[in-house]
Amino acid sequence: MPNAWQYKSGNPEYERYIHSVDWRRMADKRLDKDKHTCCVCGGKATDVHHLTYERFGVEAMDDLVSLCRRCHNQAERFYDPTVMPWAMDEAKPSGNNFMAAMRVDALRIAPKVYEYLTSVRGSDFQSLMGLRQPDDSEEKKKYWGVLNKAVDALCRKRYSRNCIEDRRAMMLDSISNHMTVILLAQVEHYIRNAVQRDLHRVVTDEYRILGKWNAVGASLGIGTGTTRTLRSDDGSSFGPSLRESVLYYCGLDAAAGIRPIPGFSCLSDEDYQKLNTVADYMTSVSGDGAFKGESEGNSDA
Repeated sequence: MPNAWQYKSGNPEYERYIHSVDWRRMADKRLDKDKHTCCVCGGKATDVHHLTYERFGVEAMDDLVSLCRRCHNQAERFYDPTVMPWAMDEAKPSGNNFMAAMRVDALRIAPKVYEYLTSVRGSDFQSLMGLRQPDDSEEKKKYWGVLNKAVDALCRKRYSRNCIEDRRAMMLDSISNHMTVILLAQVEHYIRNAVQRDLHRVVTDEYRILGKWNAVGASLGIGTGTTRTLRSDDGSSFGPSLRESVLYYCGLDAAAGIRPIPGFSCLSDEDYQKLNTVADYMTSVSGDGAFKGESEGNSDA
């Protein structure tokens, strides 16, 4: 069997088979099995994508996946047949070299897969939680099934060239795990934001409904004018406040290299700019998992 990367458009053997009745019959079976649904974006599938060329011409059903044209093109962009990391060689590297290479490649690819996946599925709370669901009703206990299936469709062929099976699985798991961390951080942002909004609503609305504001103000010696201001406060007038609480948690995220999501009414544009700057800096100095920052302090201390 010729090398896998030879199976591309323009190759006579590839073109002959891909336009054959045998291929059309196999592709139709895959589309029917997937109910003509793209496993990446969930839209209508029109194409059948090779996850590997190891059995080209005599494919197993699991060698193929149904995709729409847009996702098929993206999967091909993630597959670069001219580049094969040394970690994918048949010979097992000594020491921890393979694990290091796996982490570097996963860290490089995972954000790109995340960006594409959220662009076609959405990045709102419900869309992110949808990635956590099983990809099959018969696998209800398999969380992140939709995410894992999408990662497999977009990235498996990237590691199909001369890649030992267990290593390919490790690479795909590493990408999925890194994306899971990104997704959980975003989900946490949405939940925290919703909690802060509800807390503010409870304080401003329910206390007003129960007529508690004036009573509490009187017991604390607060004038009615100040009480009215408190009732309409969005977190920017008093502290410690909603604003300071949000800044505290967003600051922790920024220190971990995570940008705050937009939408906090108590944060100004300047707050967001500063938090984003910190998050981007932390990402730049620790993007590969090993902190690269250097102390700029004077050694005379």
